[in-house]
This record gives sequence, structure tokens and C-alpha cells, in this order.
Amino acid sequence: MTVAVEEANYPHLVLRGTPYERGFEHGRSLKNKISQLGQHYKESDTLPPWDWCENVIVNCYLPALAQYDPYAMEEIRGISEGSETELTVIMLINARYDLTKYKNNDQFSKSLDTTADECTTGTLIDEGSVKMIQNWDLDDYVYKYDLCVILETHTSPQENLPKCILTLGEVGQLGRSGMNSKGLGLCANALNSNMDFFAFPQDFNDKNEVEQVKEKYGIKLPVIPISFARRKFLSCHSFANGLKYIVQAPRHVSGNVMVATREAVAMDFELTDTSYQIVHPTYVDSKTGAEILPCSDARAILTHSNHFLLPRYSCSGQYIHCKNPGGSSFYRHNIMTKRFVDIIKGTPVKDGIPMDSIREAISDTTCAPNSLSEEENPRCETAFDEPEEILMTVATAIYDLNKGTAIFCKGPPHLSKQWKKIQITME
Repeated sequence: MTVAVEEANYPHLVLRGTPYERGFEHGRSLKNKISQLGQHYKESDTLPPWDWCENVIVNCYLPALAQYDPYAMEEIRGISEGSETELTVIMLINARYDLTKYKNNDQFSKSLDTTADECTTGTLIDEGSVKMIQNWDLDDYVYKYDLCVILETHTSPQENLPKCILTLGEVGQLGRSGMNSKGLGLCANALNSNMDFFAFPQDFNDKNEVEQVKEKYGIKLPVIPISFARRKFLSCHSFANGLKYIVQAPRHVSGNVMVATREAVAMDFELTDTSYQIVHPTYVDSKTGAEILPCSDARAILTHSNHFLLPRYSCSGQYIHCKNPGGSSFYRHNIMTKRFVDIIKGTPVKDGIPMDSIREAISDTTCAPNSLSEEENPRCETAFDEPEEILMTVATAIYDLNKGTAIFCKGPPHLSKQWKKIQITME
């Protein structure tokens, strides 16, 4: 195992061995950072009270993960022991996204949260490659304290997984976006809906109470944090099998997952706790930028931000309501689309679209500071509202699923002077 740390970027860990051994080295190498992040989330007012979280983690998340992905379970157990941090706290770090959705549920609140973690994702398909893009927006805590990590995971032969999985996430996590050596890639965004479920049984040992909850809400218990479905997808050789693990994952909150394969197939899943809708790429004429019917020699784009795009999830929907509190999500995906169309029109066919052009596009600062590339800001008018937290683009990743190349930057891409390039060997 090799650890490479750059001042201008987040730590990059190269992990080898069994799932437990990889997790142990991850935990040992980043022990202090993991402890700091875990304590931060235990005390955060953006999550439910710790005793409530602990009950769900012990009685729901952990048994569900052990069944859904035993390798991931072993890896987080290794992280726990390597970092000398309780397993429940490691699971809390991995479930941070899911648990912040508690205000979307009537058990806790009937009103919209005032802010939401926001990301912008994209896929760009040209004549020679498929590239996926993640602008990862979050509160500035992980940026200020350097609490993100790039994991280059080399699996062991007995696991029968892709030989390498490359991910970006918070320390102690198994990753939030990434690609593997079989040419599969994944990026993700936050979504908020009234279907986000938090009416867990108070006593998981009471079978009657558990069955009543299942029957009333139509939810499958136990459930996993949705980030483990992302990791499971990246653990697949087959794109089709990976899609099954995404849509069949037992989950309790909404989320957006964009997936692609180097074979020029991409799609976006708008997930709720029990259902999903699929957004497909738009194919673009390279000369005019006009939308055309799908064809094998055309370029294509797919973008998403943090509100539901498909009609059944509109605010006028009878059952499922988008609970995005408003803001830059309503235009960021369109700005990314516009910039990608400009690239397609400006790059001659057969030349391929270079990483540098994509990097420039996702550095767009239209409507700054709440832009595609977002600087630190409170996302409120301070003359009227008290800032709850400072948010920003904490990292950007671009994955080339054909070449096995990825580049990463720390902070908003338009301000980043150094990008870290990582090359993995493709199968």
C-alpha cells in the first residue's frame, strides 16, 4: 500500500489486499482525519440526534450491508479497526448523505430545508471515448480540513471483482463517484423528495412494529445507505448487472445516480425510496449543435443537478414531490449542457474532445458565486437570513472510461492551479 499526499490536492491512497486489509490500511493511514470527521457528523445539527442514528445504524444499515455487499462490510470493518473508530461511526460517515435527508420527512419537518448539498454531473460521449464529470458541492468543512480522499483500490483475485476501482469520497467512505478497470463509471447528485423515509421502528426487535412500518410505507427493511449501491455498481464487470444493483438496492431516500460504460452507453437514474425514472443522453449534431436521433457516430451529452427533471416528479405530481429548496440547481445542469454543446461544435469530428476542454467548461462561473464552479458562500442573502453553513465545490473529478485516466482538483475548478492525474490499467 502506498500513500501519496499533495499539498494542492486531497490524499491519494493505493490499497491492495483483501477487503479487510484494504480497509485497515485506509483507516490506519487517515486515522486522525477519520476520527475528526466522525465526531463532526455526530455533533452536526444537519443530521438526526446521534442516539436515533445509532439505533438505525446498528439495527438496519449494518445487517442490510452485510447481506447486500459482504465485501463492503468487511472493508468498513477494516476502516473501523485501522482508525480505532467505532464501526457505527464509520457507518455514520458513509451514511451522511442519507441521514441529512431527515428534514424531508413528516416525522421531523413538513417544510423544505433552506439549503441542500448540491452537485453537478455530466457524461460526454464522443467518437473515441466516454468521459464522466463530477462537480462535488458540499459544506466547506471537508475542504478546510482536507477530509476527502482518492482511493485506488486493487482487489484480490479471490474476490473476482474488476482488478481496480478508483473513487473519490470523504475519508472513511468507500467512495461517492468513480470508475473501474472494466470501463464502468458513476457520478451522483443529491435529490430531495417527500418520499424520503425516516419512520423507522423504534424497536427493531418488535416484529409487529417492523411489519406495520413495511405495510404502511411500502418500504423494504432493512435498508442500506445509498452510497453502497454506487460502490456495488463499480464492483461489477457487467454494465447490465450493475444497473440491477442500482435499482434493486434497498434504500430509504432519494438520490440521482449517473452511470456509463466505455461502450458509449450512459443513463441517469432519478431514484426515490421505492422507485426510479431514467433520463437518457441527448445526441448532438457536431456542426449545428441541434438535437438529433441516436446514432452510432454521433456525440452525446447527459447532465443533471439536484432537482427531478422528469414530469412525474414535478411539483404538481400527485404523490411524489420534489423538495429541492430552490437555488442554482435550476440552472447548473443547463449551463453544463450549453458548455458541452459549445465544445462539440468547436471540436472537429475524429479529433476527440480533450480533457482540457471539459475542464474549462466545468469551470464556468455564470451566476457566481452560486455557479457551476462554486466559491465559498452562504447561499443566502445575509441582509435577510442568517447563514446556516458555508457551501462550495469541494472537488471536481473527470473520468475517461476508455483510457482509464482520471483528473482531480481540490476546490472549485476555476480556481485550481494543480490537478492530480491518475492512470489505472484497463482490462
